[in-house]
Amino acid sequence: MRVSTNQFQQTSTNSILDQQSKLLKTQQQLATGRKILTPSDDPAGAARVLDLEKSIGQVEQFNRNLDRAEFALKTEESVLEETGNIIQRVRELTVQSLNATQDGANRKIIAAEIRQLQDQLVQLANTQDGTGEFIFAGSNTRTRPFALGDGDVNYTGDQTQRLVQAGPSRQLATNHTGFETFMRIREGNGEFTTAAAPGNGGTAVIDGGRILDRTVAFDGPYTIAFTEQANGELTYTVSNAGGNLVEDAPYNRGDAIVFDGREVAISGTPVDGDSFEVAPAGFNSLFGMLDDLAAALEASGSNETSVDRSRFLNAGNSALGNLDQALDNILNIRSEVGARLNAVDGERRANESSLLDLREAKSNIEDVDYAKAISELNLRQVGLQAAQQSYVRIQGLSLFNFL
Repeated sequence: MRVSTNQFQQTSTNSILDQQSKLLKTQQQLATGRKILTPSDDPAGAARVLDLEKSIGQVEQFNRNLDRAEFALKTEESVLEETGNIIQRVRELTVQSLNATQDGANRKIIAAEIRQLQDQLVQLANTQDGTGEFIFAGSNTRTRPFALGDGDVNYTGDQTQRLVQAGPSRQLATNHTGFETFMRIREGNGEFTTAAAPGNGGTAVIDGGRILDRTVAFDGPYTIAFTEQANGELTYTVSNAGGNLVEDAPYNRGDAIVFDGREVAISGTPVDGDSFEVAPAGFNSLFGMLDDLAAALEASGSNETSVDRSRFLNAGNSALGNLDQALDNILNIRSEVGARLNAVDGERRANESSLLDLREAKSNIEDVDYAKAISELNLRQVGLQAAQQSYVRIQGLSLFNFL
C-alpha cells in the first residue's frame, strides 16, 4: 500500500499533539498534586472522592458543633462556680446570724447583704454567652429567663435541653435549664423538713433531722406535740399523717426523738402545747430560699425575747438545710457539666481519628505519586522530543536527495 506525504504529515502531527497532551496532563498533576484532574480521568475514583469529601465535611461540622458545645459548657461551669460561691457566702452569713452575740440590728445588716447576693444570683441566672444567647433559658435563648415580679423571681424560660450532633449517632446536651438549676430545689434534708409551730411559747429549737432507715415508709407529715402532765413531767407524742400515734414518751432534754426510721433533735425548753412538724420535703427556688431567710432576719426586733430568738433559730436551721440542698444541687449539675466536657473531648478524639482515615483514603485515590509523576514527565518529554525529531526528518525527505 502506498503512503502519501499527507498521511505521513498527519500521523506525525497527531503523535506530537498526543505527546504534548500527555506531557501537559502530567505537568498539571505535578502542579496541583492531584492525579484525578477531571472525572473522566477516573470516573469511579472521582465518585469515591466526592463521597469522601462529603463525609469529611460532615465530620468537620461535628467538630464545629463540639467547639460550640465546649464553649457553652465552660460558660455554664463558670456561672455555676460563682453561684456555689454565693450560696456558700449566704451559708456563712446564716451561721453568723445564729450566733448568740448577734442582735436584731446586726441581723438586718446581714439581711441587706443577702438581698444583694440574691440580686447577683439573678444576674448570673441571666448570663448570656458570646452570641447573646441566655444559657439558662432552655430553648428560648433570646428571652431573658429570670425577672423580678411582685417580689418574686419568675422563670420565663422552658425546660428544653439543647442538643448538638457530636457524631453520626451521638448527640450531646449543651445546657441545664434555669428551672432545674435555680427553681426546683429540695427543701430540708432532701426527704423531709422540720418546723416549729408559729404559736410556740417555749424556747425549743428543732434541727434538720436525719434518716436512720430508708426502708421504713415515711408517713408524714408528723406532728410532735408536747404536754405537761399533772405531776409536772413534760412528755411528747408523735403522730403520723393519719393522726395515729407513733411515739409517746417522756421528754428528756438533749435526747433524740426517733420515729419510723427518722430522728430529730430538739434543744431548749418546750412548754405545754408547743408542737413541731416533720413534713415531706417540697421544692423551692434558690431565690425563694434566700428571700425567706432575708425576711426572717429582717423580722428580728431590737428588744428580742428568748422566745423570739428561738423562733429565729428555728428559721435559721431550716435555712441551713435548704442552703445545703441548693449547694448539693449546684455541685451535682457541675458534675454533669464535667462529664459532658469529658464526652466532648472523647467525641473530638473519635472525630479526629475518623478524619485522619477519611483524608488518607481520599489522598490514596486522588493525590499524585510525585516520584512516579516525575518519572512519567521525563518519559513524556523524551516521547515528545522523539516525535518532533521524526517529524523534522520526514519533512526533510525528498526524492531529489537520492538522484
